Amino acid sequence: MAARQAPDTILVSRSPGETRYALLAGEAVVEVIHRRDGEMQPGAVYLGRITARVPGVNAVFVEIGDTVPGVLTIKHPPPLGTAIAVTVTVPARGDKGAELKVVDVPIPSDAKVPSLLQVSSEPVTEWLTCYDQGIARITATPRREAQRLRTMLGPAVTVGDDDGDLFAAEGVDEAIEAGLQQVVPLPSGGSLIIEHTAAVVAIDVNSGPSDPGQANGEAIVAVAAELRRRNIAGHILVDIIPTRRRGVLPRQLAEAFSDDPVTAHIAGLTPLGMIELSRQRLGLSLRETLCDDAGGLSAASVAYRLLRDAVRFALTEKAAGVTVSAAPEVVALLKGALKPALDEARDIVKGGIVLNPRADFARTRTDVRAA
Repeated sequence: MAARQAPDTILVSRSPGETRYALLAGEAVVEVIHRRDGEMQPGAVYLGRITARVPGVNAVFVEIGDTVPGVLTIKHPPPLGTAIAVTVTVPARGDKGAELKVVDVPIPSDAKVPSLLQVSSEPVTEWLTCYDQGIARITATPRREAQRLRTMLGPAVTVGDDDGDLFAAEGVDEAIEAGLQQVVPLPSGGSLIIEHTAAVVAIDVNSGPSDPGQANGEAIVAVAAELRRRNIAGHILVDIIPTRRRGVLPRQLAEAFSDDPVTAHIAGLTPLGMIELSRQRLGLSLRETLCDDAGGLSAASVAYRLLRDAVRFALTEKAAGVTVSAAPEVVALLKGALKPALDEARDIVKGGIVLNPRADFARTRTDVRAA
């Protein structure tokens, strides 16, 4: 396989209620991370309390201040009611609580239970640690976000156009949209079809008009890239095209994963000729972050996007205030759980933001105009 370009660019875009990070290699988007202020993030450390045992397994429920208790797998759990320091390995998703791991950190004598002991690490510093001198550019928007990063990293951080959309201009929005699609085109005309089920992620390789062997080779590269870009984890099956040379494909897939910092285990070919593998679960997948259980954009994702659009409209159009129209469920979120994000947007749009619920709007439909 041809050598892949190493990551060389980091983009950071702060908008009301969330910070988005992207790692690029040339023009290719390698990884995307969303950090939403109101959600618990992987790597954050909490002081929690053991509230109950999980029936049938060596695990306990731990109250950490989330809407549902986290789950800690532990062979010899302390008694119920014990305070314990844990880190979030996977945030809560759906009706599942966060996955937790015990950590050995100093606990202040006056710490309340539950409480945050340590924030999660900064993605930018993790990427710099991983790729050292290979990162040639770090660009952030708006100016205050660039200043925050400069305080940590020095003057190398450049400022993007405050009035523009950094992720749109650099192709990240387009890559995110593609990362939510089921079909992934391959260079010679074939495709991958990525399907999520409760038990596994199934990936089907189609050759289309191309040679099956060539399609398999392209699929191996694409599978490794898509799993990382989408942060897909757990049990994965790749249904490759039967060819005489398919025996080398598991080794090639392992090579394709060599620069992925998240651990992947290639089990090999199943008796039916599929490649079986697993990828460590760290954080939510792109789909879990942005979509609902049916795969459509969640109301929260629409609300965050709407606030970005409102701020950008006010800045580019020099509008004193804006009126935003959206489906009632989106407006209800902005008035409720996402009110801190709305307040942040209102601090930027000095003339204010007026919310207009529209019963005739589908969830993803929004409108922004001058007040």
